[in-house]
Amino acid sequence: MTDKHAHDGDKKILAHDAVKGYRPVFYACIIISSIYLAIILAKTL
Repeated sequence: MTDKHAHDGDKKILAHDAVKGYRPVFYACIIISSIYLAIILAKTL
């Protein structure tokens, strides 16, 4: 059983333009969720 797409040789690249403000919002969400989890952990101890 062989895959007919395994030997195409054509590589397709999925690209998109960067969205301004995405990275700071991403980091802010990670930091807020980490603080939230730390507070929950501290309350359960």
